[in-house]
Amino acid sequence: MLVDNISVSHSPGITQSWVMLRQSSVSPLLDLLCWVYFPPQSFLVVANSGSSSEEAGGGEEYSIIYKWNPHKQQFFRYQSLQTHTAQDWEAFSIHGEAYLAVANHRRADNNHNIDSVIYKWNPGTKLFEVNQTLLTSGAYDWEFFSVGPYHFLAVANTFDGVTTCINSTIYVRVAGQFQHFQDITTFGATDWEMFEIDGRVFLAVANGELHTRGSSQYSINSTIYELNMELQRFIRFQDILTHTAVDWEFFTVGTQSFLVVANSYNGTSYSLNSAIYRWQGSEGFVSVHELLTVGCRDWEFFHSSEGSFLIYASATSTLSKVFRLKTY
Repeated sequence: MLVDNISVSHSPGITQSWVMLRQSSVSPLLDLLCWVYFPPQSFLVVANSGSSSEEAGGGEEYSIIYKWNPHKQQFFRYQSLQTHTAQDWEAFSIHGEAYLAVANHRRADNNHNIDSVIYKWNPGTKLFEVNQTLLTSGAYDWEFFSVGPYHFLAVANTFDGVTTCINSTIYVRVAGQFQHFQDITTFGATDWEMFEIDGRVFLAVANGELHTRGSSQYSINSTIYELNMELQRFIRFQDILTHTAVDWEFFTVGTQSFLVVANSYNGTSYSLNSAIYRWQGSEGFVSVHELLTVGCRDWEFFHSSEGSFLIYASATSTLSKVFRLKTY
């Protein structure tokens, strides 16, 4: 059922619009913040930010790995891993070996400066085992990416117990371990998004909130950085005003590249526009369209035989929306 039709500015000869196809009612999943599906054996891991009385007492938390049973066509509980207000899991592989990184946000005593953990699949025990720990501050997101032969992990640090104006860190894989590569000052960082355009490597951070000494600002800049190959550092490329941004999603349609931001709160309302930006070369990313969202938490772009779609998840509404790109 066609609910809404919204025009997008376009290149000569091409007209584009995002059409909201469906508003899907969803049941709230308390304390469940992230599902991640990954090979090699069809696993699904859940970031659980609440205590599980089923697993243990005393406020301990466990995130669960599920494994797909092809005969019963269901996911079954496979392994439990103790986590601390887990916000995100990142699944990745290096040279055919599978890893999982969890973003531990804080402990029960409200300490945000704690270890986040990288697990590695052990084919002998058939379990994910601790491979490395990294000190994080209110970790909210991990982003794994590769540039040539080098492998990186970027953590979005949100809060150190005092302020959200802290360093988020990029690590590089050296001699089998992730080592410090670069610190970037962020403001309540909630997401990293890596993407490439014409051989150029970019890393966008979603800044959620500037909080210090009891004062909060929600409408602040999120920043896109570009990797300078000569300096071997990410350099600030572009600032974009966002409103408690919690996600960036990069996608391409034909030869055009886009970024969409999940704006969730502006200090007074959860109902506000989330913007789509198009790559304009020397101009950087330029806003070409705005979509009305309510407590927007996450964007995903996907293709099907019926076209190109954007779907967003709301943190404050029981409705999620799907938009379809129409090309004339």
